[in-house]
Amino acid sequence: MEIDKKKVRSDRWLKRMMLTGIPVAIVSVLCLWLGQLLASPALGSVFLVTMPIALVIGFSYNIRYVILAVRARRQAVDKPAGHE
Repeated sequence: MEIDKKKVRSDRWLKRMMLTGIPVAIVSVLCLWLGQLLASPALGSVFLVTMPIALVIGFSYNIRYVILAVRARRQAVDKPAGHE
């Protein structure tokens, strides 16, 4: 039983989470690295603000993806059984 991953990933909310989550995560990691290299407490503060946002968006993306994949698998299993 194979799921159509492209169909699952084409979900509007998954795209929105990806388009917001990836830049937030990049900013967060850059602030962590640059804050350490430049010994800047301000960049550390930005990291502490952006890191939880990136984590919440990432966890939400994963949960939504799993929900959609399970839903697609159930529909694929139920569809052939209904046609017999």
